Amino acid sequence: MTLPIGDEKTQQAIAEVQARITAAYPNATFHIVHGDDPPGIYIDVYTEAEDGFAVLDLVSDRLVDLSVDEGLQIYVVPLPKAAP
Repeated sequence: MTLPIGDEKTQQAIAEVQARITAAYPNATFHIVHGDDPPGIYIDVYTEAEDGFAVLDLVSDRLVDLSVDEGLQIYVVPLPKAAP
């Protein structure tokens, strides 16, 4: 899968974050954009999770590692999936 944002390292990091979330929430959907406040890549994650912190718990340690070790500013924004 080729993502429209960033270089190969960034795309791999985004794919890893998505895989961690999808492992727990197989029906998760994602919307990825560049953001300005703060600058970085924002991954909007739509799940059926009742608590957005449950989604963040899956990736928060890795997001810190990506920021500190790789210089990648990636932010995850958990959002409720719309009812059908």
